[in-house]
Amino acid sequence: MSDKRKCKNYRTRVEEGEAAGRKVAVTCEDLVKVRGRGVVGGLEKPRKTVQLEEELRDALRHTFCCTADGRNDSKEGPTNEVSEVLGRVVTARHSDRLLLLLHHAYIHVLTRLHAHATRVQLLQDMLDNDPDNPYGRLRQEELCRLRELETLNGKLTQRLEESESQVCTLREQIERLEDSLGEERRHNLCQQDEMRRQDVQVLEARMETGALRRRLKEHLGDEAGDPQVIKIAWKRCREELSAKTKVVQEMERQYREVVPRADFDRLQRRLSVLTTTHHQLTHTHTLLTQQHEAILSRHEGLVNERDQLSEENQALRRSATPRPDWNRVAEYVEGGISRWRELSSGRTSDQMVDILISELTGSQLSTSSEFIDGKGMEPGVPAYLRYEGSVRNRRLGKRDLLPIIEDIWRHKRRLDNTDPLELFVDQYFKERYHLEEVRAEWCYSLADACQRLAHEEQVGLFWGILCGQVQEQVYHHHVDTINDLYSALTHADTHAKDVLSVTEVEELLQTVFPLKSEDHIKALLGVMSRAASPKDASLIKYHHLFPQGRDVGGVRSQLAGVLAGQARDQQDTYIQEVLDELGYSLMDVSVAELSRAFTMVDPRIEQQQLESYLEWIFNTNKDQLKNTSPVPLPLLAARLQTGHIVRVGARA
Repeated sequence: MSDKRKCKNYRTRVEEGEAAGRKVAVTCEDLVKVRGRGVVGGLEKPRKTVQLEEELRDALRHTFCCTADGRNDSKEGPTNEVSEVLGRVVTARHSDRLLLLLHHAYIHVLTRLHAHATRVQLLQDMLDNDPDNPYGRLRQEELCRLRELETLNGKLTQRLEESESQVCTLREQIERLEDSLGEERRHNLCQQDEMRRQDVQVLEARMETGALRRRLKEHLGDEAGDPQVIKIAWKRCREELSAKTKVVQEMERQYREVVPRADFDRLQRRLSVLTTTHHQLTHTHTLLTQQHEAILSRHEGLVNERDQLSEENQALRRSATPRPDWNRVAEYVEGGISRWRELSSGRTSDQMVDILISELTGSQLSTSSEFIDGKGMEPGVPAYLRYEGSVRNRRLGKRDLLPIIEDIWRHKRRLDNTDPLELFVDQYFKERYHLEEVRAEWCYSLADACQRLAHEEQVGLFWGILCGQVQEQVYHHHVDTINDLYSALTHADTHAKDVLSVTEVEELLQTVFPLKSEDHIKALLGVMSRAASPKDASLIKYHHLFPQGRDVGGVRSQLAGVLAGQARDQQDTYIQEVLDELGYSLMDVSVAELSRAFTMVDPRIEQQQLESYLEWIFNTNKDQLKNTSPVPLPLLAARLQTGHIVRVGARA
């Protein structure tokens, strides 16, 4: 009873496996439905391809659809037939339908094999679990059958993979062939277009030939039908055509690089925009460059001021004396300690000395006011003092004033500026102080300090030149003299040891200053001997004589002071000789008389230098010298003293 139940269960499970296989299997009706009509993509299939499709379809239908129970007992029958047909399919083209049939066929085969493998597996499981089954005698045969089916399945799987690779290869070939076909079609279309153009050209040539024939007939009359004439005309036309062809080719070659008008206009507009932008950037760069130079100049001035203040600070630390107890003065001042504190609050020692002298002597000392009233904007006011309103007086001292004066001279010489000093001072402060109020404050403070400290040699010279009372060449001549001496000493120092012997220095002094007397040379040599080397007194360290290098300004060293004094003495002697030549009996001196006096005293003077002397003395220009009125002798003497009047050569 149990055996029957097991067989029943086995049959039930087998039927379920077959039903599952039939759900995914491809039926024979599917094979019949895919029958092609011999057309692919609107194109007729080749005859060989249609024949192969029919043979493959018949083989598949005969192999898989003719058995009554849906199975094929032959092991290799389906695969052999399909393989034989596949070998012929490889050489066929337009095989999309064939590939579809192959796909359905192999799905059908794999489905049948899967169902059969399921039945075999179920049978094997039952036999393994029940050795006493009445079907046990078939176990060995089924196992052999299963192994054969597995082997067949592996082979079919391998062949399926090979078929898929062949299908991919065929698809790639089809794509390449389609691309080639498209190219060939495009090429044919191009050839057709070219043929149409040639036909049009032939028609145009025929029309032109007819027109030429008619024109030829009009010109020649009955001779137009002469073959020789026609042949000559044809040759002439060929020659003209060749000439025109050459002209066309030459024009194409010449105008190959020609830019279209629209592109040219667009490029012109872009060039205009870029040019405008470039000009703007150039202007901006120029302004920034000027600002940068102004900042650098101010920075240089600040650095110089810092160095000078540092040097003065070091000098004061070494030589300054302790500040006295000024409160002891209170008992000698009316009002006692309270009034003295009021008078001395915020004052320097020099100012407190002035206050003390004023209190003891009862005299009123001139002191600078806190504010200075502007002189207005009238043309008669110097350019640097033109301002409306009051400005604060900074009360510049000597140590504040001298660096400003030196910096003004330094910038004027570096820029080689020929403007009057008052205009340059105005421009100098405008570049450093953009606010008009601050600029006016510094200008008025400078003028006030110069008036108070005019007794100082350098300040007095600067103030005289600034007011127009002294010729500016006086300062430049003094600085150039020191620079010439420094250059000569440096040039003579061939070994660059910064030392020269006393003999060499004396020879250089006589060479640089040929008009100086022996006493002046000895005086200069005595001053320079103070810079002798401690190890060897016959060697002079000439760099110690120029503490600020070449552009010393003429007041910072003892040597510069001696040179300035000797220059004044030489100028006084020269002026005295000129006045003696004129004679003191004259009340007024004319241009001709003064010119003759200069020529007699200094025969080597040049005409250009003489004219510059006369322009300063008579306060006129070169063109107006002949029409200038005579000047009084005292005024002439004063102008000689304040001008740049130097001797050129020795008197004969």
